[in-house]
Amino acid sequence: MRAHPHGIPLSDLPPEAAAAAEHLRDGLLAILGDDLVAMWVDGGTTFPDRPLVPGDLDVGVVVANLTAHERDPGVWHDNPESRPARVAACQESVGREHDRHVDVDYFVIDEMGGHERPGAAFFAERRHTGWPVVRAHWLAGQYVRLHGRRPDELVVAPSVEDLRRALSREIEHLERHVHEGDAADPYEATYAIWNGCRILHTLATGSPVVSKRSAGAWGLANLPPRWHPVIHAAGRSYDGVATADDNELLRVMMPPFVEMVREQLPLTKPRAPGEVPRWS
Repeated sequence: MRAHPHGIPLSDLPPEAAAAAEHLRDGLLAILGDDLVAMWVDGGTTFPDRPLVPGDLDVGVVVANLTAHERDPGVWHDNPESRPARVAACQESVGREHDRHVDVDYFVIDEMGGHERPGAAFFAERRHTGWPVVRAHWLAGQYVRLHGRRPDELVVAPSVEDLRRALSREIEHLERHVHEGDAADPYEATYAIWNGCRILHTLATGSPVVSKRSAGAWGLANLPPRWHPVIHAAGRSYDGVATADDNELLRVMMPPFVEMVREQLPLTKPRAPGEVPRWS
C-alpha cells in the first residue's frame, strides 16, 4: 500500500476496518445528509505496517451548517433527538458492533482553511492540538476517502513553525504521562517510545507522515544504541507479544526517552514554575 495524491483506495484497508468505516459513513449520512461534507479514514490503519493487533479506527469528518446549540454540549448532551447526540450514539454503536474503538475528529468546514487550530464540531471550545500533523498526512494522500470532498480542497499545508508548535505540545503530552507515573502502563510507554521516534523523525526530515513502526525503524537506524532495546520492546508491545521483561524495560526507559526527545525540541510555550505539563 502506498499513499496516492488523492488518497488510498478503500480496498487497501483490512476488510474489518473497511466494513466499520462504511457502516459509520452510512449512519452519519442518515443523520447529517448534505451537511456531511467529507469523511476520511486516517491514522495507523492506513499504513501497510499496521500492528498485528488491530488498533483504533481513526476517522476525520467535516460538517457544515451547525447551529450554535449543536456546537455546545451543555445544550445537546441531554437531548437524544439532537443531531450531535445521534452522531455520538451512531459512533458508539459502530464501535460495539465491530468490536473496535472508533476515534472520530469532527470538524466544521468554515474553520479548516487556515493555520489556526479549529474547534471540534460539537465541542466548539475544544481545539485540535495535532492540526498541523493531521493536515500534513492528509495532503500527502495518507487517507482513505469515504465520502465527499478531498482534504486538499479544504486545508492548507502546515508551516515549519506550525509543526514545531504541534510537536512541542505532543512532547508535553508525553511528559504529562511521565508526570502521572504512566510508564508502568505498557500501552502508554509504547506510545511514548514510538511517538517520540516519530517526533524525532519529523524534526530530522521535516515530514511527520510516517507510521509508528516506520518511525521506530528510523529510530533504530539513527539513535544511539542505548535506545535500541526499548524500541524493539515497543515493537513487540505494539504487536501484542511483549514479555514481562519488555514491559519492565519500557517502564524504566520511557521517562529518560521522553526527556531525550524534549532536549531536541525545547518548549515553544514556556511553563510557569511548578506548572505540570499539559494534556493535549
